[in-house]
Amino acid sequence: MEMDSSSTNPKQPHPHFVVIPWPATSHMIPILDVACLLAAHGARVTVINSPANAPLIQSRLAAADHEITLTTIPFPAAAESGIPDGCERVDHLPSPSMLPAFFSAAMKFGDAVSRHFRHRRSPRPDCIVAGISHTWAQSMAREMGVPCFIFQGFCAFSLLCCELLHAHKPHESAAISPDEPFVVPALPPPFDACCRLTARQVPLQFLPDCPVPDRMREYREFELAVDGIVVNSFEEMEHDAVSRLAAVTGKKVFAVGPVSLSRRAPSLATADTTARRCAAWLDAKKEKSVIYVSFGSAGRMPPAQLTQLGKALVSCPWPVLWVIKGAATGEDIANNTDEEGDVASQCLVVRGWAPQVAILSHGAVGGFVTHCGWGSTLESVAAGVPMVTWPFTAEQFVNERLVVDVLRIGASVGATRPTGGMMMAGGEEEAEVGTEQVRRALESLMNGGVEGEERVKRVKELKAMAHAALEKGGSSYMNLDKLIRSVV
Repeated sequence: MEMDSSSTNPKQPHPHFVVIPWPATSHMIPILDVACLLAAHGARVTVINSPANAPLIQSRLAAADHEITLTTIPFPAAAESGIPDGCERVDHLPSPSMLPAFFSAAMKFGDAVSRHFRHRRSPRPDCIVAGISHTWAQSMAREMGVPCFIFQGFCAFSLLCCELLHAHKPHESAAISPDEPFVVPALPPPFDACCRLTARQVPLQFLPDCPVPDRMREYREFELAVDGIVVNSFEEMEHDAVSRLAAVTGKKVFAVGPVSLSRRAPSLATADTTARRCAAWLDAKKEKSVIYVSFGSAGRMPPAQLTQLGKALVSCPWPVLWVIKGAATGEDIANNTDEEGDVASQCLVVRGWAPQVAILSHGAVGGFVTHCGWGSTLESVAAGVPMVTWPFTAEQFVNERLVVDVLRIGASVGATRPTGGMMMAGGEEEAEVGTEQVRRALESLMNGGVEGEERVKRVKELKAMAHAALEKGGSSYMNLDKLIRSVV
């Protein structure tokens, strides 16, 4: 989708937004899309990046129709940060044990950014939009006398649940076991009747064994101090969650998504080898026949669980496009998959990166097995593709409740506890979800009878709403204008 830049009011103010992505791929991509949307609405935009992240950022902004300034500031070197040279994104860390050192390095990076602006090496910003854990951005904004907004990558519903967990602490009750569901209190309809979680399923900052508790406390202080919240979502999908979040926090909340629609319609017909391989394979499949499987840029599944999933995928009757991150499958599974792109194969495996937005938009894709990261979830909605939900960590169990119980556009695989993932050591973890359980979820997704037809109908309706939200006069379009005007 192209933004209608010609419709911008000539009297529209042109404030300068400094956008500082949190260095994790799943967070960087949507906040860079926010930067593109701000520029399309007439704002001046500068994106702060580090050297190793510059190629990703440049490639993401290359298709922008409006000029965006890139400012590269060195990331702390290995000698002073304790992490390997070039590891400037969370998902590039060789071990979860390095997370505390990475957070410390990110704070030092913040010092360097502050010095950059203090010495007037860049035009003074009118507003700072900072990624999820750049807690130093608030004090920098205060020093310059400008507002600071946070972009977390969560939806308004998950953020609202987090606020209510902070306020009421139902997960800390001694009367419940770790696997006993509780109701998140004080939620408005239609969320109040269905948001049931267990103490194992709450977002990371609420877990008693959170791997970075000190950083989570700093993060909470940052949340409380910022002037507003930018959300990758659209109001029509989240009912009253956006307005209720604003009321509970006392902050401005701007729903400006789905931000993945900020750029031209994605295409697999590119020079990238992986994209071309996916395109040829998908082109050979029947419409809505393919199951796409991906667990995000940081999702890691332990070997035992990967084996159970693989057995289900290679034996199901539908073609499967399976993205695997940093893992090896057993020989019996490998023998039934294809990594070369043979168009006649039943299960195509892609290792590492895959062009997800373009894949989801391909007419052959009929379902998506996802970890419920919000970026992936919203990309599936924007493409009109129903989901099988398999939460791993963070706020993903909360997102599952929205997808399955409120929006009713997904079928749960039945995971009850975190599965591997970025924050877990992983290797020896046993499989919770068995092969037959996965098969039943796939059957429900692709051949679910009346219930499955209703899921498809609802997600198509949401797709239409998502596209309308970013068109001129739509809710997200108007919220972008309000965001820009709010800082003048």
